[in-house]
Amino acid sequence: MKSSLSFRQLPGKTECPWHKEHQESGKVYGESEIFGNRVCPILWHTLYPYFLGMLYGAKFTYNQEGDCHVCCPAEKGVDVLVRKRSNDGRFEKDVPLDWRDVIHAEVVKVNGLCDYGHKVGDRLVFPTCMKRKYACPAGVNNLFPFLNIRTPQCINPRKIRCTDWQENIFYSIDESDLQEQP
Repeated sequence: MKSSLSFRQLPGKTECPWHKEHQESGKVYGESEIFGNRVCPILWHTLYPYFLGMLYGAKFTYNQEGDCHVCCPAEKGVDVLVRKRSNDGRFEKDVPLDWRDVIHAEVVKVNGLCDYGHKVGDRLVFPTCMKRKYACPAGVNNLFPFLNIRTPQCINPRKIRCTDWQENIFYSIDESDLQEQP
């Protein structure tokens, strides 16, 4: 599934390490610079607070390594582990070799059809170490509600999963389910 997404960083004086380079002319960011190649925007948005938690030292207790389990909102979507690991040089080519720790999500289970083709073993790197290639994730998160993102077919508005794949909690945003129950 593809969406046509882009936004522009407007010119303006800044010391922001993500945007300082483009303060004079601004910059247009295309989809591959916003969410990365093949990353589902809905999954990215779900992962953002967990990535941020890892970045700032949140303590997750899913396992002894401090990983956090998260899933996409699709009823039969993907399950991932959000991780912080030492850079062993085997992350995507844009991760600098001198970058110490890499925050990423690794797909551990695919429960059905994923419109973006995520599969077990895929790693989605939080781009804190790739400022020259990607838009600032905080800016993207702030813009997210205003972006023209098509809802993937795997999302069922009558059965949207909680982010914790160990629980069996679903929500509905379908109008017919919003009527008060007797």
